[in-house]
Amino acid sequence: MMNQNNLFLTMLTCSVFALFGGGCGGEEEKKSIAPVVQERPKAPPKPPTTPVDKLVNTLSIDDRIFLDENEAPRLESQRVAVLKFFNAMLQADAGTIKSMVSFNDQLELDAMIDHGLASAMDEVSLVVLKTGENQDGRPCVMAIYEIDLDYQVQLWYIDDAGNSATFTSVETPPNLVDQLSGNWIEEYFILKNKQAEIAQMPDEDTSYTLAGELTTSDGSRGSNEPSGPSPGGPGPSGPGPAGRP
Repeated sequence: MMNQNNLFLTMLTCSVFALFGGGCGGEEEKKSIAPVVQERPKAPPKPPTTPVDKLVNTLSIDDRIFLDENEAPRLESQRVAVLKFFNAMLQADAGTIKSMVSFNDQLELDAMIDHGLASAMDEVSLVVLKTGENQDGRPCVMAIYEIDLDYQVQLWYIDDAGNSATFTSVETPPNLVDQLSGNWIEEYFILKNKQAEIAQMPDEDTSYTLAGELTTSDGSRGSNEPSGPSPGGPGPSGPGPAGRP
């Protein structure tokens, strides 16, 4: 009777071990448990940047302003700031311009208004805008003004604070438009650096070119004065009226 009881207990023990993965009288089975892989939370997708043409309509931008989608800033805040700034410039809106320029440029603005900024802007038939960066990655915008068949270039740095942007004017030599091609902003800084190097040359008799003008040490101009915009400039073959939507 005792042997039967022991046999029963042994069988019961083996059944319990088998139920929970154990063994009885043999090697214990080993089960491998796969590690739990936790997925990293995904950041919400960035809202799409509003196309330039839609911003132009929404903000009621002057139709003389042309900013190609490929030439526009990637940040929407900068797109809005650029469009508003040059719209105010064309409208000679002194209050808006003054709120968007650096302190030194605010002083210059007063002089521009006194010298007929509004009349000068009325003569502008087109403003082509190009954006990019200088060598240090500072955002900037170039404006090419069309007045009759003449073109003038203006360059501004953009300091974007998110909710607001400040524009700081960059010195732009005359007739620079005749020398620009390809990536105009990149080319501008290349020419500007060349001008700085030439200006430091010690030879007083050296003739040097600044902004397309051949200038000698006595201040007289040479014979290669440019006659007008180059074929690749902002005319029918460049970013001029033919490129407008």
